[in-house]
Amino acid sequence: MKDVRFNALLVAARPKGHRNDDSFTDKVMDLLEPPEILSSAVRSMNVTKKETFMTKIKRLPAFALIAIVIGATLLLSGSAYAAYQLLWQKPEVHVSAPEQSVSGRDEVVILLKQCGDSTLASRYELKKNATITAAQVAGVVQARCELDAIGTWAMNTFPHDERFAPSNAKEHDSIMLDTSFATHIKSRSHDSITFTGLTKYNQPDKTYTVNKDTRFVVDGHDVAPEKIGLDDPVVYITTETYRIGDSSNCGQSCSVSSEFVGTTLHAVVKLSMPFENYDQLAWQSLTERTTCAGNPNDSCLTGFIGGIDLYTGSTTSELGKTEMKEIQGTVTQLDGKSVVIKSSSGSIFTITTPTDVISTYNTHKAGQYNNQAVKIGSTLRVSYVESADQHAKTLHGGMLMSVYLQTETVGKGDLPAAY
Repeated sequence: MKDVRFNALLVAARPKGHRNDDSFTDKVMDLLEPPEILSSAVRSMNVTKKETFMTKIKRLPAFALIAIVIGATLLLSGSAYAAYQLLWQKPEVHVSAPEQSVSGRDEVVILLKQCGDSTLASRYELKKNATITAAQVAGVVQARCELDAIGTWAMNTFPHDERFAPSNAKEHDSIMLDTSFATHIKSRSHDSITFTGLTKYNQPDKTYTVNKDTRFVVDGHDVAPEKIGLDDPVVYITTETYRIGDSSNCGQSCSVSSEFVGTTLHAVVKLSMPFENYDQLAWQSLTERTTCAGNPNDSCLTGFIGGIDLYTGSTTSELGKTEMKEIQGTVTQLDGKSVVIKSSSGSIFTITTPTDVISTYNTHKAGQYNNQAVKIGSTLRVSYVESADQHAKTLHGGMLMSVYLQTETVGKGDLPAAY
């Protein structure tokens, strides 16, 4: 027998008198999961021994060709997704079209999955002095979700511990883990990498040694170092090690020594989106809106939001008797010690302080805060204590913990601006 290929041997081994049963074979193949794309359509083709695979493909009916293309696409996309999940699950972010919030700003609703251990809000609104537009919000939130997923992977992968050792601990190494801001690789050699510093955050260029354990990651899986280029946006993960002295025999006046040992570059991770989406000021251009504590029908501003202290009370919550609650709203009336605010749900709250704190602030302190006075339309944030089953709309001094004038800023150096 001249043809010694496996298929020829199989045919030669077939018993004499054997009859094909294509119908039975097709039924068996149809029951397999997933179904075989090249089953009956290929077997039933009348081809000669010398025909190539491409010749066979060309003879296939149109429906079979379409099935092959779809099946191959699903197979390839499934493989890519599986590779991405090798180190962390692919973040998922869905952002609604912008709508006007109760404060008159662009607001979006966000559905998030696989953002690591971080809990991001489901609603954000764009600050008036934002560095981004409403059209860029989706990309910025997607980028934040990705950074949080990478940060969680780093925390679960590389060694680290608490910043300070217990007072009775013996000499040991303390390891602090850090994931950088988004940056670029400025230069590289076989054994070192220099990352570009971010001048807007007063960060200089930083150079680290590359060792055999340094990992390079693209799309969630390990790759060769050359797969990450100088123009690619990246974050890098490092640990700093400190040698903490023996404190077991220390008294109250004894100081524990701390010696810097060195920095280790653990990983360089290529980011999946344009660099501008990862800018910290872009992220700080958004204000979270979450449910107010103790007032489930209202939303409160949280995250990258500031405030000017108008009143601080001595009231504290009592375990099992009262709880801390919060309400925010725009000022609708000012009357000496009392101020009326309207919450996001339209509820009216009257806040009465022991003295006329708002007039005192406007007269003596507003000049220190870019002349941001409290007036009709200003936003106040009020925290207070109350029983869980009570929902008073008049809040007096005995209940109040604090009253703030809500402000919005993007960068740390921005002048205060009333929200």
